[in-house]
Amino acid sequence: MYHFRITKEEKGGYRFELDGIKILVDDYKVVNEEHIFTNPAKAVAFFDVENNLYGISNEPSYYRTAEEFFDAMSSQFYVFTHA
Repeated sequence: MYHFRITKEEKGGYRFELDGIKILVDDYKVVNEEHIFTNPAKAVAFFDVENNLYGISNEPSYYRTAEEFFDAMSSQFYVFTHA
């Protein structure tokens, strides 16, 4: 299980944060030490590099857990921060 900092948003949903990457979801549950999205298509992930915002939607529902989505964003984050 990744050790996300998870906060409940005022307008609903949750914000997951880890290593500069943020994921917004409407709801989730923890099963077998994974944070499973209740509605994967509504999840978005983003990060900021030098005041430029980069983000993607999970609308095709490729990633069903916060851990999978984080791993995908981590590779992109690495490209932007080590180029």
